[in-house]
Amino acid sequence: MSEIRRSSVSLPAVVICAWIIPGGGYFLIGQRARAMTAGVAIIALFLSGIAVGGIRIMDPPGWGQYGYMTQLVQRFDRRRQQTADEYTRIEPSSAEESRDPSEDDRDQPSGSALIHQPMAELADKPWYVGQILCGPITLAASAVSISAAHPSAGSPGVETWPSSHSRSWEIGALYTAVAGMLNLLVIIDAAHRAGQVH
Repeated sequence: MSEIRRSSVSLPAVVICAWIIPGGGYFLIGQRARAMTAGVAIIALFLSGIAVGGIRIMDPPGWGQYGYMTQLVQRFDRRRQQTADEYTRIEPSSAEESRDPSEDDRDQPSGSALIHQPMAELADKPWYVGQILCGPITLAASAVSISAAHPSAGSPGVETWPSSHSRSWEIGALYTAVAGMLNLLVIIDAAHRAGQVH
C-alpha cells in the first residue's frame, strides 16, 4: 500500500505564489504540466485584452483620465460663505492641477480620493477587481497605462496615448477581467490540491 502524506508546501505559500505568477501554485505542488497550461492560458488571455483594447483599458481606481490621482476638495460655498459639507471629486488634467486642485483660495484640498473614499473609487471601476486577480502583471500594466495617459508636453489636456472607445475598450477590459477570474479559480484549485492527502 502506498504511503499517505500531505503536500510539504504550506497553503499560504501556494496561494501567494499562484497570485504572483498565474499557475505558480500548481508548480509548487509539483504539477508542472498543469502549471504551464494554466499560466500560459491566463497570461495569453490578459495580453489579448490589452491587444484588443489598448493599454489604456487598465484604469486603476484612484486615477483620472489624464494619469493623475483623483483629488477630493471641499468647495467654498459663496452663497452661505462657508465650506461645503460634501467633497467635490477632481480629476486633474495637468501636474499643476494635481498639486493644487482648488479653484479658490478658500477651497480646502483633502487629498487622494483613493485614500479617503476607497470603496467609492472601487465601485466606480469594478472591473479592476477582476483584473487585479491576475497579480503583479496587472500592477505593471496599470503603471504603463497611467504613464501613457499623461498629457503631452506641448498640448496640456491632450493625452499622449488616448484610450480606446466603445466596444474595443469593453472587450479588452472584459478579457483582462475574465483572465483574473480564471486565475482566481486556478488559485482555489491549487490551494485545494495542496491540502489534499496523496
